[in-house]
Formats: sequence, structure tokens, C-alpha cells
Amino acid sequence: MRRNWLISIVLAVSIFGLCISLQSSSADQINLQNTLDKHTILQVQAYWDPIADSALDLPDYTPKHAALFKNLSPAHPNREYEADAFKTFFPNKPVAVGNVWELDPNKIIPFLHQFHSGATAEMHINPGAWRSSAHGREVISGMESDGAFACLRALSAGYVEIAFRIHAEFLLDKEARAYFTPAQFTGRLILNRKDGTIREFRLYLPPRNTNVDINAFGGADMVFVPRMELIGQNIDDQHDIVWETSMTEAGAKSALEAAFYKFSEIERLPIEAAVAYAQEKNRPIHLLLTWGVFDDESC
Repeated sequence: MRRNWLISIVLAVSIFGLCISLQSSSADQINLQNTLDKHTILQVQAYWDPIADSALDLPDYTPKHAALFKNLSPAHPNREYEADAFKTFFPNKPVAVGNVWELDPNKIIPFLHQFHSGATAEMHINPGAWRSSAHGREVISGMESDGAFACLRALSAGYVEIAFRIHAEFLLDKEARAYFTPAQFTGRLILNRKDGTIREFRLYLPPRNTNVDINAFGGADMVFVPRMELIGQNIDDQHDIVWETSMTEAGAKSALEAAFYKFSEIERLPIEAAVAYAQEKNRPIHLLLTWGVFDDESC
């Protein structure tokens, strides 16, 4: 009897502890469904700078190339968005800071139409892919790098910040096979939980060199666009936010990158550290030199 009594106590304590653990885990999560006021409206401005530099001068190769690439600008410099448009960035289940979820890229494309009507979530080339023939038909294999993901970066009693990353491109001219493929679009959305309004929305092309891949008439080039951005702010909501739980912007960036590219989980070292590590372990170094980068769509 005493043994059974002890077992009962242990089981009761274990179950109680499990309940406390589950409650704690649940308390760290937030459900963002039905948090937006359906009457929310946000004005969003679009900016699209001309190509400032290119690796192979493709934009100036012929007058036809120049006509395609030299005069790009937003189709709609200003556009108004209602609440439903922003719901596409929200998770469909409770999440905690650091959680990543997949977005429907086709529901984000309407935002990119503010730049150009040829915006599409279907990438015309799958980077890292290779072509082969199987059973009489061409097969494309390789890394899947299209799509969109979001991450809960920060949380307070009154606000939520969602970071996101999107891979998409623009078909400028079908006959010319002209594509404008940004390395990525990244950004953030800050939601006022109390008012159900959008405090800030920003979607932009990171401004590093060779941040866009262009194609036309069978040729390709990597170019630099200083600014390509959508931005909207609620001017009536500008006081400071004190985040109670958050991850760094660098941490959110890494989490989103890992959602696209499995290889990003591999530890990377500066060349000096790699040489020292190889010497310590008596291992060879395999060097792979590439023209461009692996972790975005710019090449």
C-alpha cells in the first residue's frame, strides 16, 4: 500500500509539473488572429531608384536593353491598403518570439504590384539548380529558394514586431525574356495590439552592391539598385516602444535565412580562423570560388 501511495504522489507531482510547464509555454505565445481593426487603413509610399552600377553593363548593351532597364520606377508611388492586406503576414496559430512561419507569397504579390504589374512569386530560375534528362523529359533539380517566411521578432504589452523575407521577381517583358530579380525583399511590420492598427510597415531591397539579377534577350548581369522600398507609417503612433521579449535583428535575419537555405546552418568561419582550425585538426581546406553569393537571389 505504501508503495502504491508513493507512486500516486510521484505521478500527481509529475502531472502537476507538466501542466505548469505547458501553461508557461502557452503564456509565452501570442495569437495574432483577429487583432487588426477591420477599418485599419495605411498609406504606403513606393521608392525605386535607377540602376546605379552593373557588372557587365547589360543595361547599356543596346537601346532595347536600355529601354527595359534604365527607366524603372514605381507603378504606384502611393497606395492605400486595408487591414486584410496585412493579415497575410500573421501566423495562423499562436507563436512565441523567435518562431518562424511560412507565408503565402501569392498574397504578398499585391504589395509588389505597387512597383510593377509584372511582379510574380514564381522564380524563372531556381538558383543552384541543374538540368538533366530523365525518361525523355528535362528535369530541374536543386535548392528550393522561392517563397516567403516571417518571424516574431519582438513583443510588448502593446506592440508586436514581425520580421519577414520574401523572394519574388518582376517579368518586365515576356517577349524579351526580361526579368528583374531582387536578391530578396526583407522588412518588418509593427502592430499596435491595443488599437488594432499598423504602426509601421516597411518592405525593402537590402542596399548592398550587386543586389539585383537582370536578364534580357538571353543575357544576364548583376546590378546595384540603391533603394527599392515600400514604407508606411502611422504618424499618430510615434512614441517609444519598450520591448519586453525580443530577439536581435541579426538573429531574426539568420532565422529567416535558414528557412530558405538549409546550408546556412553550417558554421562559417573567417578565412584566418578556418586556416587555424584546419591546422589544428590536420584537415585539408577545400576552396570554392564563386561569382556572386549563395544566400540570396542576386546571382
